Amino acid sequence: MADPVSMNEALLLARDQPAQPWHQLSVLILDGPAPGPAELARLIAQRLAYAPRFRQKLAGTGLQSWVDDRGFKVSGHLHAEQLSTPLEARLETLLATPVDRLHPLWDAVLLSGLPGDRWALVVRTQPALVDGRDNVHLLHELLDDQVTPIADDVPHWEPMADEPTGWGGLLRGVTDPLQALRDAAAGIGGLAEYGLRQVSTDTVARYVAAVELDLAEVVRVARAAGSTVHDVVLALVTAGVRGWQLDGGGELHDPVALVPLAVDDDGASAMGCLVAPQFVQLPVCAPTASERLDAIATLTQARIDSERLVAARDLVEVAGFAPPTVHAVAAAQVTSGRPHEVLVANVPGPAGPRWLGERRVRALHAFESTIDEQRITVGVTSLNGRISFAATALDPLPNFARNVGDELGVLLRRSR
Repeated sequence: MADPVSMNEALLLARDQPAQPWHQLSVLILDGPAPGPAELARLIAQRLAYAPRFRQKLAGTGLQSWVDDRGFKVSGHLHAEQLSTPLEARLETLLATPVDRLHPLWDAVLLSGLPGDRWALVVRTQPALVDGRDNVHLLHELLDDQVTPIADDVPHWEPMADEPTGWGGLLRGVTDPLQALRDAAAGIGGLAEYGLRQVSTDTVARYVAAVELDLAEVVRVARAAGSTVHDVVLALVTAGVRGWQLDGGGELHDPVALVPLAVDDDGASAMGCLVAPQFVQLPVCAPTASERLDAIATLTQARIDSERLVAARDLVEVAGFAPPTVHAVAAAQVTSGRPHEVLVANVPGPAGPRWLGERRVRALHAFESTIDEQRITVGVTSLNGRISFAATALDPLPNFARNVGDELGVLLRRSR
């Protein structure tokens, strides 16, 4: 039967406008040679039962319902390309391109031709697809902790009836989803007024940059400073934001950042935790790397002492490959309602390697699209001893990678 769209999902969907698409890019870098699309489609089809929302589309109008897409084919969501531009340029194009609303709100691009005989799989999803409880990210189920040959068989799938129910049925015939959402929210005591006020239909360009560092060096800085790895991550992000502000020619200021944190939920969700919104004012104006790290450690101390905070070592032991799911849920915290310029989603991944079939994953970069008042987002993900900082911003990021790397170098020298 149909699953009515929740109010929170409706808020996330309303933010996704044709002129300003809002989605998450999960970029896997893998060892070559790249598989054929048919082989990859077969693996996806074998695992989709564990991420059923990726076979569902929106039905009805206004506040809609999730229903099985009776015409669903993995091949319709998977495309293969030979990379002819820098990877960053291709990702920026994907961020600017709406996902097809007539089918499940995701797609994947297999990009061949990366340097070093590598290739990339870019999975683009609307955050409303993933709640971390009943619905996890497709990549949560695709990656394994050992080489796993892709079998030939694909389980049979029979779509369920597609009759919209709930709000979707009540609001059938409404032609403006955004207005329907406003009307529904007004009828429920003004629920989510702030979130609706922030929805924008203006066209904006987005730019990306990423850098990968040695996780052991980040840990070494944290131990020497008597702080946490999370503090050091925020300090490195602060350096990246500081340099980005300087590159843009504006005055330095300390922006408010949404920094979602994993908190205990007694194992009720597929992630083994909930993601709760936290806000930190990044000390961009602090003049030195040491002062920035010290300021962040002071700001976050109360949260670190919380008994509900989930330790990184526990988060990485969740069944499946949790980082893409946690990143999607973190991006969805935008509905928490407090204005902020920066989103920092820091998600620890497994300490060991992961494979997509028989191809080894070398890196995961999680790009979170900007929305509302956000001007820059940074997705941080660790995997097999490396840590990625993937930034998306409204202005170019020419020196983001260098600034983050230089900050780590300065902090390493202080730790000796």
